Amino acid sequence: MPLDKKNEFEGKDVADAISKACKSLNVPQENLDIEVLTTGTSGIFGLCRQKTRLRVSVKKEYRQKTEEKPSKRPAKAKSEKTEIIEKKKRASSREQKKEDRPESSAKVQDIAREPKKDFQVGPELLAKVEVDISRLLELMASPSEVSVSSSQENVNVLIKGEHVDEIVAENGKILDSLQYLLRKMIGKSFTEKAIITLDAGDFRAKRNEELKQLGLQFAAEVKKSDKTRSIPSLNPSERRVVHIALQDDKDIRSRSVGEGLFKKVLIYRPGKGKKRPPRRRKGTRNKK
Repeated sequence: MPLDKKNEFEGKDVADAISKACKSLNVPQENLDIEVLTTGTSGIFGLCRQKTRLRVSVKKEYRQKTEEKPSKRPAKAKSEKTEIIEKKKRASSREQKKEDRPESSAKVQDIAREPKKDFQVGPELLAKVEVDISRLLELMASPSEVSVSSSQENVNVLIKGEHVDEIVAENGKILDSLQYLLRKMIGKSFTEKAIITLDAGDFRAKRNEELKQLGLQFAAEVKKSDKTRSIPSLNPSERRVVHIALQDDKDIRSRSVGEGLFKKVLIYRPGKGKKRPPRRRKGTRNKK
């Protein structure tokens, strides 16, 4: 990167942006002229965060000193080439030693067969989930009772109270949106890959049973009319309920169609919708 130009750098805060500038330009901080363009914001719950932006240039005195020093790049390039050759030789030597000692590979295989420890959700993550979802419900003017439980990598959140009907409105789309937002918020603070499921009252159980019965009903109609039916706007877990309900029916197939989080499920007969070869018009003959 040229030292005689002004360059812009971003970071999570001012110190981080300065560190990136020093590393990129390979110049100490005291030899830089730094202009803060934006200080950045932390956002809400770590989301919609804006980074710090700096405009940085190298001081004239430091540039002049650097230009006066003789360049040693050719010698450095030669040493790097020699080092690469030596590394290849050492790697080849190690591979040869491994071939001479076959028992070492057996030990590696034994270690690989050892079962991995089950992932367990920690108390800090559970506490964070409870605080964040409670805060979101308060911002929605729907304060509710929240209980959080876990089983290995699964975190189950249950909402109770007088606002449950409002939260599960529109066939649970508001609930699904809250669940999506909660997962994003927790992912900003924890690297643990916990599976967070949000429910309000007994909505999930009732919804899954309704979808199962609807899938079976549509399957019966398809068998009778031979016409494809569809269930629109289902999230991934809801689509899975329909697919599982119809998986043992040999006369019916189901598949998800669409883009994004919400897709529709088509229920149809196998082979339905295949294109037939075009019919030949009367009076036409094949030209040789």
